Amino acid sequence: MRPLALGLALALSACGSARPTHGAAHGRVIIARMACGSCHVIPGIAGADGRVGPSLAGFSRQRMIAGALSNDAANLARYLKAPTAVVPGNAMPDQRLTDAQARDIAAYLATRD
Repeated sequence: MRPLALGLALALSACGSARPTHGAAHGRVIIARMACGSCHVIPGIAGADGRVGPSLAGFSRQRMIAGALSNDAANLARYLKAPTAVVPGNAMPDQRLTDAQARDIAAYLATRD
């Protein structure tokens, strides 16, 4: 690769990594990408009309997560990271989320009322 092209490629890649995306908007993207809507109804996610898991409509108003944890951002992120370890015997599959992905999904679901 020519030096100018290499420098431009490195500069552009650095720009993209210098601005990480996070929060509720990123959580929405992750939910869509991970196809969470194949199991759950999730308002705001196109095609999220699954009936295997519980509806996530009005999630921010729910008192409990999986019938076992109080509904707060920290508990939800912990549950999303390792659902069967946190609530043994439940049917939620482990999606192998990173800590940041779990927090971002929790942030998005907190907006669902």
